Amino acid sequence: MARQYGLIARNQALGLGLSPDQIDRRVTAGEWRIARRGVYAAMAAPATREQALMAVVLAIGEGALLSHRSAGSLWRFRGIDADLIEVSAALERRVDLDGVVGHRSCLLFDEDRGRQRGIPVTSKARTIVDLTGSYGAKQLGPILDDALRHGLRLRDVHRCAGRLGPAPGRRMSVIYALLATRLDGYEPGDSDLETRVIRVRIAAGLPPPRQQYRVRIAGRTYKIDLAYPGLRIAIELDGWDSHSTRTAFDYDRSRANALVLAGWTLFRFTSTSTDSEVVAFVRAALAAFGGLTAA
Repeated sequence: MARQYGLIARNQALGLGLSPDQIDRRVTAGEWRIARRGVYAAMAAPATREQALMAVVLAIGEGALLSHRSAGSLWRFRGIDADLIEVSAALERRVDLDGVVGHRSCLLFDEDRGRQRGIPVTSKARTIVDLTGSYGAKQLGPILDDALRHGLRLRDVHRCAGRLGPAPGRRMSVIYALLATRLDGYEPGDSDLETRVIRVRIAAGLPPPRQQYRVRIAGRTYKIDLAYPGLRIAIELDGWDSHSTRTAFDYDRSRANALVLAGWTLFRFTSTSTDSEVVAFVRAALAAFGGLTAA
């Protein structure tokens, strides 16, 4: 509760061993109050804006993120002051809370998730892209430029735009216009190898992988470009620009050996791999390892 602004979700309390009667007694005794449906606040905890935001995220449940204008305000983007609370969640989670605007998305990737002041929130880059539903290019441009001055990388916005497409409440034409004036030679649809591989998988209806997944092996931490941890499938994307040095070459081989010894199955794609090859190979690999019913 100390980490969550004095809050605890009912499922968290039950998971820690409290019974429903013990939870109810705390409420009746005035130790806890109901902050949101299924969320309780310690009476001694101050009722702050951050507590209200966290209560909404906890009420919606696992995977929910503060988003859009609420995320922009939390990241302290220039000129964004959100009265309503906006959140994004998976498609199967319907948001029905007073004073809350809910957005549902099947495209919430690892890189789209962040944490600010301890609250789960869309990343800075994803927030900028989502704000295209509320702001045009002239309004969003100064917001983007201010965020760039305070640590946001244009490369991350580029990668995020490459993963996403138009959707209700999101106008990709706005972000394309902003990138075109800030990246020399930018063309909509441009993407690096990792982004392209993720995008074609989603378009083909394949489950999204974990990005830059960290695994600990024999005291060392390795990062896998794309992973299906439950199946121990590791996918490496060998773009020449990031593997052209001797150090990178040696590290990649050492990592590959360690993963195989730890029981992972390693597959590789390169920039010459076509979209159809990527989809066919990943579909077959998932089916072979029990992660997908073979078509």
